[in-house]
Amino acid sequence: MPVRRLLPVALGALLTACSPTTLDDAPPAPTPEPAPVLELGDFDPAGDFAVFDPCTEIPPEVLAGAGLVLPLGDSTRDGERSVLCSTSLKQSPDKGVMLLSGDRYPRERIQEMDLLLAAEVQPSIRGAYLHTLPGDTGSDCYAAVHTTRGRFVVSYNEPLTSSDRAYFCEKATNTLEFIIRHLGESNGNSDRS
Repeated sequence: MPVRRLLPVALGALLTACSPTTLDDAPPAPTPEPAPVLELGDFDPAGDFAVFDPCTEIPPEVLAGAGLVLPLGDSTRDGERSVLCSTSLKQSPDKGVMLLSGDRYPRERIQEMDLLLAAEVQPSIRGAYLHTLPGDTGSDCYAAVHTTRGRFVVSYNEPLTSSDRAYFCEKATNTLEFIIRHLGESNGNSDRS
């Protein structure tokens, strides 16, 4: 190899070796703050938004941390009005069903239908509430919270049990709260522990 070709390579290596700044000394690139997946807030039921889809938008590690069996069951959609999927709890997969849903039904509509539940369990998330559905069997309990993309609702039921409504409300509320805490929500509850 002629010396003329080797000279630029040798000079480049020499300059790099003598440079006071190495790659290790370069300042680290700032880590961007993760964008919230779910933001609590009001929504217009007739608004132009995609309903929050808990079946696909909640990261698997968050679902697993909430004690849910993965993968979730196939989702059921009602056009752009709602999406629903089911799973079970890791600790008792044969006992009950955990439902996760997103929809466009505001609390006011639930209240008008007289479906709000009194203090079975008090959710700690601002604006969260408990309700039942028409045809309540006496143990139905849905823990819900409004987001900017509709409601996020969690319910739990064990068909063959003598447990009372408070038991089901507690399971649904705990799961809702865990998921909200771990999705990067930024309206007064940024704890991700």
